[in-house]
Amino acid sequence: MLLYGQIGRDRAVMFDLAEKLEFTETSEDRRVLDALAHAMRHRHARGEYITAFDVEGKEVDISFATQNWRKAVIDKTRSGQFVRKHFEVMVFTALAEELRTGDVAVVGSEEYADRSKQLLDWEVVKERLGSYLVEVGLCEEGEEGETAAFDAVSFRRQVQDKLTAAAAAADAGYPDNEGLVIDPETGIPSLKPHRWERQRPSARRLEHEVKARVPERSLMGIVARTAYWVNWWQRFGPASGNEPKLDDPFDGYVITTFVKGTNMGPYEAARHIPGVSGHELAYTANRHFSIVLLNEAIADLVNAHARLDISQAWGDGTTVAADGTHMDTYLDNLLAETSVRYGKPGGIAYHHISDTYVALFTHFIPCGVWEAVYIIEGLLKNSSEVKPTTVHADTQGQSQPVFALAHLLGFDLMPRIRNWKGLTFYRPSKTTEYLHIDALFGESGKNVIDWDLIESQFRQGRGLRTGGGDLLVHAAQAAALGLQEERHLRHLPRGRPRDPHRPAAAVPL
Repeated sequence: MLLYGQIGRDRAVMFDLAEKLEFTETSEDRRVLDALAHAMRHRHARGEYITAFDVEGKEVDISFATQNWRKAVIDKTRSGQFVRKHFEVMVFTALAEELRTGDVAVVGSEEYADRSKQLLDWEVVKERLGSYLVEVGLCEEGEEGETAAFDAVSFRRQVQDKLTAAAAAADAGYPDNEGLVIDPETGIPSLKPHRWERQRPSARRLEHEVKARVPERSLMGIVARTAYWVNWWQRFGPASGNEPKLDDPFDGYVITTFVKGTNMGPYEAARHIPGVSGHELAYTANRHFSIVLLNEAIADLVNAHARLDISQAWGDGTTVAADGTHMDTYLDNLLAETSVRYGKPGGIAYHHISDTYVALFTHFIPCGVWEAVYIIEGLLKNSSEVKPTTVHADTQGQSQPVFALAHLLGFDLMPRIRNWKGLTFYRPSKTTEYLHIDALFGESGKNVIDWDLIESQFRQGRGLRTGGGDLLVHAAQAAALGLQEERHLRHLPRGRPRDPHRPAAAVPL
């Protein structure tokens, strides 16, 4: 009854939405959709109970629900009937979960579409497959531009050579490694404690010179100057594509970006920024901003940052770090959950930070989800010119499926390994021995990878046909060669921004 008190207020809206949307199952399991159809047939009922049999006289299957749900829905004193309110809440709760996991799809939707229907046709895949395999390093290109065969033998040889080279490099570099120690008796690795070195005098002098030469900038001034130089503000505008009906679009978009980016809120910001109203800021944020446009503006800033000389001194953009940060949210937010780890409600802002010290992409996800999924998601949705090939993650990146997809998608996954002292290290072959790290692999001849099993599993995977294409190749091309998001064709709003280097501020403060 507590849950119905929350859903009951929106009961009519939820039934109207279920009537207008066309749901379809992505597997052979239709139990939730059949239960939804039964609830729709009795949507106008006002009694406490409804029949438990469908139009064909069969009992509605609610085995998808938990035992506690079934106890609440089925009244033992009334055989063949459901408790209407509990049944409706159970169905809509299960439907939301099925949509979240992808077991139920919405026809015509993008976010909740059937993923199996979004794969490319096999004819299109064959045209792009050769260049893709060469690009990600799964195949080599011949002298005449032809791609070598990607079969079980080549795949086995590739991963075997990769392991052999990595183990040989670790053995050769072990004498020069001052931090890692491998016990010659047990083979257990350990790390020496790192000693902190005091800041060198040259570093202090450099810090002093930087502070003396770099003028102090306000956050609002930085936002205004980057908007003037990069013109990222021109990405925003009405959804219709018409010119914005604002007195000064540059000022409006810069202030709105500052207010929303600092999580201040429009009406709180209006109390501290003269010349603007809370209604104006809220209207601009709701009518002229969207997630798609924000990502386009972020890509413009990342591209401009990558061209700076100082960013190229920090890194080349091939390495990225992925991690999440807890963010406080309102309790009535759709993504808000109470986190056991953080001890308070909110969500996770999952960032991809480049080695050039700029954020490439950010996802906002619920607490408790497996963050490794969004490692690949962030790379695929990164539309900037910076294309990382190595990803460093925390322990949540230690996932076998993500390791496999990382290999197929052509990037190196480098997570922080949990319980790494208890891991089993495998030799490339029974006869392989090492001078310095041999104890790490246990007794000679043991802990050897079964390459024949990998090769046979590869052949079985290629024997399975999905829509006329190989299953393994589909796994790689589903993400890398999938349909790109359509860019919104829209007119850029025109305006004449004021020069932020003039004595008069670019933004009225």
